Amino acid sequence: MYIQLLKTVAFMLFIAGNKIHAQVQEYVFINIWDEYSQTTHLPKAQGERIYVQPDINIDQASLAQFKRAYPAFENLIIDIDNQLMFQYQIRQTPSRVIVKDGHVLLKETLLSTPHVTTNAVTTEKMTTLSGKPLSQGQIQQDYRVLFFSDSLCPFQHIPDCQHRIRQNNELANHKPERILTIIKPFYVDEQSAHNYKKRFDINHHVVFDAHNQLFTQFEITDLPYWVVQDGNGRVIYRGAQVPQKHYLSL
Repeated sequence: MYIQLLKTVAFMLFIAGNKIHAQVQEYVFINIWDEYSQTTHLPKAQGERIYVQPDINIDQASLAQFKRAYPAFENLIIDIDNQLMFQYQIRQTPSRVIVKDGHVLLKETLLSTPHVTTNAVTTEKMTTLSGKPLSQGQIQQDYRVLFFSDSLCPFQHIPDCQHRIRQNNELANHKPERILTIIKPFYVDEQSAHNYKKRFDINHHVVFDAHNQLFTQFEITDLPYWVVQDGNGRVIYRGAQVPQKHYLSL
């Protein structure tokens, strides 16, 4: 309780200090977990710009990691107890509020920069963490269950990830050669995938999808997530529930 009180007081002093030194403040409310995959289009600043992260699924370590990856957000703060969101009635991110002398001049929802899509297919060579060469054809032929995961588990933005990883490991105990774990490339490097494999005692092949080829091919938007394919590479199951072990024998 005492630590939370100190955080709240510090937050209020920060906001008060900014109001003293600038007549116009521009609060930009973002969600860092969304920013990793799809950045916000920021219009021209209309005052001193302060980036605000809602006090949901966030801690100081995650905030610091995001700032290191995106230095432009160096002054990003956590909206302790979502005080600013309640004050300005912000219900979604990204949004911005422009305030002058305590009066709201503008409140608007911002747009995310759309992903650039082309007809070209990325065909960079892939290998498992143990060095086995992979191609999309080999993946269709050799593996029945594809498990898409995030090496940052157990961070707050990946709920229930440890339980699903355990479920996948139990499934792999039956036929480990039929299962491939695919690690998300956003804001991590291959070493993070090696750490993941060791931390969760993975006994099957793991690939770091460095160029986002497989995540794009299978249109993965949720994590952790399973895709099951038959011997012809046709997807016969996809979802957040662990597949039945009989799929391994197809």
